[in-house]
Amino acid sequence: MTRWIVDASPLIFLAKLDRLDLLRRSATEVLLPAAVLEEVRRLPDEASARVEEAFGSWLRMGNAGDRSTVEVLDLDLGPGEAEAIVLAREMRADRIVLDDQDARRFARRLGLVPIGTLGILLAARLRGEIQEIRGEIDRLQAQGFRASQELLDAVLREAGEG
Repeated sequence: MTRWIVDASPLIFLAKLDRLDLLRRSATEVLLPAAVLEEVRRLPDEASARVEEAFGSWLRMGNAGDRSTVEVLDLDLGPGEAEAIVLAREMRADRIVLDDQDARRFARRLGLVPIGTLGILLAARLRGEIQEIRGEIDRLQAQGFRASQELLDAVLREAGEG
């Protein structure tokens, strides 16, 4: 069984692309903390509706028990990232799905293995689940997704599209 904990940004962006199925197929169990669900629900739109639909079926709630660590991490990160990191550590998650660079650094320091939206798309491309990643990146950027050109070029090269 593989367990992944997901933060709001990758969840929202994958929902905007109508690619939540990639997340579901990547892990046997996908959990999100309460702060992430609250963040997703703040802006009711088509993406949040897709997340709500997933939450009603394969996406489940997980609760971070160590509130003091959540509060400490929340000083440098957002509440969603803080809860996701603590929950991933407590649940011994195989992966934590984060896009924020600072949150990914914290996660690595705690021994967690982060993957982001681009990593999920790249893995799907390498498995043949999507035909090309360049179009997905263009769609992401049109939705406000930001990443360095260096990272984007590396992902395209890895996908054989660079």
